[in-house]
Parts: sequence; C-alpha cells; structure tokens
Amino acid sequence: MTERDPDFVLDGNAAAGLLQEIFVPEITAAQIQCTGRGATRAVGALCLYAAPMGAVPRCTVCDEVLPRTVHTPHGRWLEMIAARYLIF
Repeated sequence: MTERDPDFVLDGNAAAGLLQEIFVPEITAAQIQCTGRGATRAVGALCLYAAPMGAVPRCTVCDEVLPRTVHTPHGRWLEMIAARYLIF
C-alpha cells in the first residue's frame, strides 16, 4: 500500500470539510511564520498595506510580504509564497 494507491485517491471535493474548518475561524488570531527570518506572529499583528483591490500584509520583523490577497472580477486570490505555515 502506497500513498498513490488508487484506493486512496479522491478528487479535491473530499478536502472541502477540512478546508472549511481551516478557513472559518477568526483569522486575526492565527499564527503565521515568515520565510524571511522565521518570525511567527498573529495575522492581526502584521503591518497591512491596503489598496482598493486587495491587501498586502508584511512581516513586522523583516518586511517580507506574507498572505497577499486580491479581489478581482474573476474571484478572490490568496498567495502565500512567503509563509511557511498558518496555524489556527
């Protein structure tokens, strides 16, 4: 039995329940770690540069851009390239 065993392969809909649990709690209390210097802070403690189209939260230690968010006519976008993890 391997992780690629066809008996264990589902489509992305199978993750819906888990993802809803992750993205529903109060996000400002979640801890996020920056890839820059490894600093861990609450999302609510980050420096936020806001614009009409979206938001750019930055690490308070190294100024790295963390979870960049944008709202466009095509949907809401979340980019977390500079975040190691986000814990709720």
